[in-house]
Amino acid sequence: MMPNASNDDVGTVVFEGARTLRNAEETHALLMSAMKAHAVLEIDCGALDEVDLSFVQLLLAARKSAGSAQRILRLAQPASGALRDTLQRGGFLMTAELAAGVPAPADQTTDSDFWLHTEAR
Repeated sequence: MMPNASNDDVGTVVFEGARTLRNAEETHALLMSAMKAHAVLEIDCGALDEVDLSFVQLLLAARKSAGSAQRILRLAQPASGALRDTLQRGGFLMTAELAAGVPAPADQTTDSDFWLHTEAR
């Protein structure tokens, strides 16, 4: 069950430039601090120009932690640019089998929906 958050409970973290293993510790600290402060946390990745899989892993782990704490972590907009390219290369987005209607494991569908804003809001 997710909280019913008012606008006062929504926080935003804007990531710009590079989010890679080189600054993963800083990324983690930013996410954890913001998640503690807000019931709903929106992540804005629109200004990223370099992303690696460590950033994707941190977002997925933060999303799971948020759910366990009855909080919400969501992207401010569907993944695009460098983030979307990394998701594609890493196999995190809808595959040709999914597009053809072949069922996928529930966690893969859920992650794809999260990245692309196709989940029920």
